[in-house]
This record gives sequence, C-alpha cells and structure tokens, in this order.
Amino acid sequence: MSDIDLELKMLVNIPIELEGAGLIYLPSLKKIAQTGFSTYNQLLSILLIDRKSIAHSIDENVTEFDILYANCLHNKSFRELAFQALSLFFCTDPEIVEEKERYFIRLGKDGILDSTNFNFFQRVLYLANHLKSENEPEFNPVNSKAQEMINLILKARKKQHKPREKMDLLSIVSGLAWKQNGISMQEVFELNIYQIYNGFFFTNSIDHYHHTLTGIYAGTVDGKSVKMSDIHWANKI
Repeated sequence: MSDIDLELKMLVNIPIELEGAGLIYLPSLKKIAQTGFSTYNQLLSILLIDRKSIAHSIDENVTEFDILYANCLHNKSFRELAFQALSLFFCTDPEIVEEKERYFIRLGKDGILDSTNFNFFQRVLYLANHLKSENEPEFNPVNSKAQEMINLILKARKKQHKPREKMDLLSIVSGLAWKQNGISMQEVFELNIYQIYNGFFFTNSIDHYHHTLTGIYAGTVDGKSVKMSDIHWANKI
C-alpha cells in the first residue's frame, strides 16, 4: 500500500489493515490524553525499535521484530509496556507464542504479528505520528588517528544541549482548537493523531499563503521574489 493510500485512510480515520494481524486503529487525542502523552511517547518508542540504534553489532538477519520479541520474552517490564502499546493500536490483547518452527505475537483470536508484517506496522506508526527515523550517522575510520577524532566528535555531540522545543502536541492542539477554523474544542479531542498534525501543518500553510498575498498587495513583500506555486497551501507537506 502506498503512502498516499495510508495517509488518506488516516485522514478519513479508517482503520488500516495489517495483513495477517488485523486492523490498526489510530488513537484519538482523548485516548492519548487518558493514556498520558509521556506514556504514549514511551509506548511509541518501544514499537519503533530500530536495529540500527543498538550499540553492539548484531547479525544482519536479525529484524526489528526479533528484537522486540526477545525483549518481550526475557524482560517482564518491557513486555508489559509493549503489550500496552499493541493493545492501544490493535484494540485487543496480545500474547507471546513460541512454536517449533516459528514465533510471533498473537493479537486477539486470529491475528499474528511477526517479522513478515512488523515493518509495515512501523511504517504506519511513522506516518501517523509525522515521524522520521533519525539514526546516528555511521563513521568508518580508516586509522587509529581518525578513530580518535571521531570519538571526540561523538563526545562533544553528547554534551550539546538540545534547544527547547517551540511547539509540542499541547500547543498544536490548543492552536487548532482556538483558531477560527470551524472546529470546536470537543471536536478536536475526537481527532486521531494523524489528523491533529495534518490539520496543524495545513492550517499553518494556508496562513502563510494568505499572509504572503496580503504582503504583496500591501507592498511589504516583493512579489517578484515569491514563487506562489511553491507556497500554495494545497502543496504536499
């Protein structure tokens, strides 16, 4: 399924079918608030586990699902969080299953989550939450001196303070709720996470387009320096 097909389903708030596993339901803002936004982010990070982020080298045949399953099998605290996360998106109870020839997580009565469909599930979560995989770049030193320099770079990077975010989900939701866009506060609470971010980005794009037009008409913006087709609010974000 293409990204545009997935995003259209998310925009309309239609559950997305994960082959073999069942339907993926995107939680509403109200559901996320009940769960707790910090907890939601924690659950999301567990499901978006990335083999490339593991410090030590692992066999190239090991998948993200393998890592998730192994942690669920051997770490009770991790398993409880992972199951809470899966229950949130599949609206059913997960169960670890280990057979002679295979292992998987059963979802409900017939759903099966394994290495064949887990990556697609992660893709849905990335799209729904407007996230991108941000792996640390790989450095391949050619000698010991280069390795020393790389170690200094990595050490300095860890000391850097991250700038305080200017926006978070709360400020985005508040902006959508109080902006004159025909959506009431209660209606905003029923939107799913994709709709929230989509509404914010496009509302922001429309505002920028209109402000630019106003500036051109008022003479405060040089119309020759602006390519209107590049800033049109209907452009892909």
